[in-house]
Amino acid sequence: MNKFEQLSKEILAAAGGESNVAGVNFCATRLRLTVNEPSKVSEETIKKIKGVLGLVVRGNEYQVVIGTDVPKVYSEIVKLGKFAKSGKVSEDGTKGLAGRVIDFISGTFVPVLPILVAGGLVNAVLTVLTAYFGLASDSGTYLVLSVINNAAFYFLPIFVGYSAARKLDINPMMGGYLGAILVHKAIDGAAGLSFLGIPVTQVNYNTSVIPVILGVLFMSLVYNFFEKYIPKEVKFFAVPLLTILIVTPVTLLLLGPAGTFIGKYIADALQWVNVTLGWLSVAIMGAITPILVMTGMNQALFPLVFAEFAAFGYDPFVLPGMLAANVAVGAAALAVYFKAKNADNKALALSSGITGVLGITEPSIFGVLLRFKKPFLAAMIGGGVGGLFAGIMGLAEYAIVSPGLAAILAFVPADGSLYNLFIALATIAIAFAVSFAATWFLGFDEDMEV
Repeated sequence: MNKFEQLSKEILAAAGGESNVAGVNFCATRLRLTVNEPSKVSEETIKKIKGVLGLVVRGNEYQVVIGTDVPKVYSEIVKLGKFAKSGKVSEDGTKGLAGRVIDFISGTFVPVLPILVAGGLVNAVLTVLTAYFGLASDSGTYLVLSVINNAAFYFLPIFVGYSAARKLDINPMMGGYLGAILVHKAIDGAAGLSFLGIPVTQVNYNTSVIPVILGVLFMSLVYNFFEKYIPKEVKFFAVPLLTILIVTPVTLLLLGPAGTFIGKYIADALQWVNVTLGWLSVAIMGAITPILVMTGMNQALFPLVFAEFAAFGYDPFVLPGMLAANVAVGAAALAVYFKAKNADNKALALSSGITGVLGITEPSIFGVLLRFKKPFLAAMIGGGVGGLFAGIMGLAEYAIVSPGLAAILAFVPADGSLYNLFIALATIAIAFAVSFAATWFLGFDEDMEV
């Protein structure tokens, strides 16, 4: 029996057994279990399992923090419980409105992130190759790399539509279908379009996310209505046909323009905050990001970042602050590694600290910082100071990717200039140094647990 199978068995048992688990999913670092009866779950047992870094509970969803090995644990637990992969997550009403919104946003955007990470970093590589290695813009290599980048964002409504429909437990292909309709050349940015004599507002849907999300939310109501009332003998063709014939015009005439309007004002609001508070806004983001990650609220920032990129092509606020925060979290964990005496604590702090500096912070936060408390405060201090520097210097990120040392090329703008990259490196150095020093001088009690 390998260690992941053993870990999966222990988690499943502590969750009340396979009969108590209604659905299983995972994100970058967390195994997500939706249970039927929370009273059957032993939270303390889960926290004490070797290999578990932490536990976040939201209603009947239990998010077990594993780290970057979570896909292996997920595969084992699916086999053990004979669960359907990405199975149905049933809501029992125990989550508040905010919790349900964040859960929907997270469940929609997290599966799409690998596409955006790949596309964004390819763009950064393309910029470097063109500016410093003589890659001709009319070469076949340039064309292929450019398409890899552009496809990730141009067809974003298709990816998001598919993912949102899947999260809402309707046929995900229908959500992708709606996204494909929106980016079709006859619809996307079309002028003078009408439907049944009603003028259709001219909207550029490529790279957008809010219009298709609103469309899929409406689609779930229509789809489920027809699923319930149409006879099963004709359901196979009648449900998708009637659904798309109703949802498409409503989206084009109402929801799409409304979503574009919302997206514009989200971007404008973020720009207003950034301009009004100036450097202080980035400093605040750097300081509070560990809290946002701890509570899962960081997932709610995805639509904001998407709106900024759609409007401006870069983000000078959220992601620069998160760069400082992520590095600060990793630095705090590494300081624990150098100062701790216990071998297990040192091993966990080293591995999670490295991943934190690279851009993935959950292992550090749940496995190290929250256990010892003072390093968590030190990470907030380092993130705030690093964010302060980034804000003063006007740092911006040009690709949607979790900011950290591994994604440093995301700070190279399209013109290939290196000033912004140097500011990003300086932000990393400052956040790391301040967080490491603060952790060292504040100290911590190795026996302390949350």
